Amino acid sequence: MARRAAPVMLLLAAALGAGAQSAAERNRRGTEFLEKGDVARALVEFQAAARLRPEDPAIQFNVGLALFRLGRYREALAPLGKSLAYAPSAAQARYMRGVIRFELRDFAGCVRELEALGGEGRYGEHVLYMLVESYRNLNDTRRSQAAFAELNARHPDSAFLHKLMGMAHEWQGDDSKAIEEFAHALRVNPRMPEMAFAIGYIYFKQKRWEEARAWFAKELTLEPCSAKTHHYLGEIAFAEERLDEYGEALRETVSIDCGSYTPEGVNRVADLCQARFEAGGWTVERIPHRAAEGEPQLGDLVIGRLGGSGRPRVLM
Repeated sequence: MARRAAPVMLLLAAALGAGAQSAAERNRRGTEFLEKGDVARALVEFQAAARLRPEDPAIQFNVGLALFRLGRYREALAPLGKSLAYAPSAAQARYMRGVIRFELRDFAGCVRELEALGGEGRYGEHVLYMLVESYRNLNDTRRSQAAFAELNARHPDSAFLHKLMGMAHEWQGDDSKAIEEFAHALRVNPRMPEMAFAIGYIYFKQKRWEEARAWFAKELTLEPCSAKTHHYLGEIAFAEERLDEYGEALRETVSIDCGSYTPEGVNRVADLCQARFEAGGWTVERIPHRAAEGEPQLGDLVIGRLGGSGRPRVLM
């Protein structure tokens, strides 16, 4: 079975009293917006409902789900945690918390969440994939291999299995086999943009610009808001001395509006800028934002300094 997005488990709160009726109505409106794909407006409604009935685990689940869909992972953890005590939402909340921990590279936290899943949910292909990688990053080879064997036994043609095989071939320096496995994963599950990126990146490292550009473009058809892909398209344009296109790619990298408005999204762009500065021999200082009470949390500030003779200059 191919990876699926977290199911929309919208839990309508029971209405008890005038205040509860108001919360239930805001929750219902949020449900309608979410089903139409308007996640931002759904979140506004769910948060309004939660302010009226903060202890309702069904409403908390919906707040967490909307934040998860918007990529606001750190913010989603708390409301999803509050919904764990409510049986209808517990499994999906636990799964999403595991995904968030995995994406934030909190592998120990990911393992704790996923191992708490009961029944067949513990053996879903995406769950097993995250366990393989989490155990590997925690240097627990035995458990990583056991999870891989479970994935292979239960889902022998899983896109995640082919992804793992491709990663192994790439680490071993067998780029052709890696591309073959990544392409197979994409055939099994066409909604895995990271596989198109992985193939493009192999070609990028080989300086095969046309092939790299084609695969990066394919990834953008699946994930238009991939800052790293715009960054590498810019690197290709720079290598080919197409400076106008290079500048446009950089503008796309820093202006992405579905992820870059979160601290995590901003910091993904900051990671790319920091790596570029360091590769060019710059001294890099990275300053985390410390939000005052009542202010929003922002991403890091990256400062690059390049020493040399002459007067100080600021390059924009």
